[in-house]
Amino acid sequence: MSPHSAPPSGHEVRSAKTRSQLIDAAIEVIGAVGYEGASTRALAKTANTTLSAIPYHFGGKKELYIAAAHMIADYAAGRFGEAVAVLEDDHVSDKAVRLEQAFTNFLQVILESAEPHFWTSFVARCTYDNDEAFTVIYERAIAPLIERLVRTAAEISDRPPDDEALRLRISAIVMAIVSFRFLRGIMLRAMAWTEIRPGSVDQIEDMVRDLCRSDFLAIHRAQ
Repeated sequence: MSPHSAPPSGHEVRSAKTRSQLIDAAIEVIGAVGYEGASTRALAKTANTTLSAIPYHFGGKKELYIAAAHMIADYAAGRFGEAVAVLEDDHVSDKAVRLEQAFTNFLQVILESAEPHFWTSFVARCTYDNDEAFTVIYERAIAPLIERLVRTAAEISDRPPDDEALRLRISAIVMAIVSFRFLRGIMLRAMAWTEIRPGSVDQIEDMVRDLCRSDFLAIHRAQ
């Protein structure tokens, strides 16, 4: 806020709070029961507001759903951007090392689970439905992440960024890392772990590094 701008009015503050509560409610309720199962009554009740607040602030349930996706997408874009910022770090001269670090940074973001649990459920549902909400999250957060990883891998291997083998392998590693968040139960049961401990994280990081250094990634430094 500039020194000459007026402070927000009480109505603006209340309006912003209601919008935030509705978005949080949408993430929680839709994450629990899906978009079709989420009634506007349940959304308003969870947000502790009136039923009329949804059309007043968003226009309808669909618009609220998309607004919730935008909020998650903006947050994820920031976290993912921080994870791969090392790709532009000229202090690390070896681009292969930068790529490896970017993947392990991304892994840390995924394993951290700093966000509310129902965020994961919300994203899992819209990803499965592959709907407009997922389009927002993919285009705003996931696509830029993949493109930055692909661009660096292409520079290392002297392959074009549209090389399908390269793009497929980068995407596969990203999906494998994401699965540690969305399919955590499979890993825990397979490894007979009750939780992901610090030592467990070290093992997962080693696996990601092995993938980066192996022939799977189809990266061979240009001579």
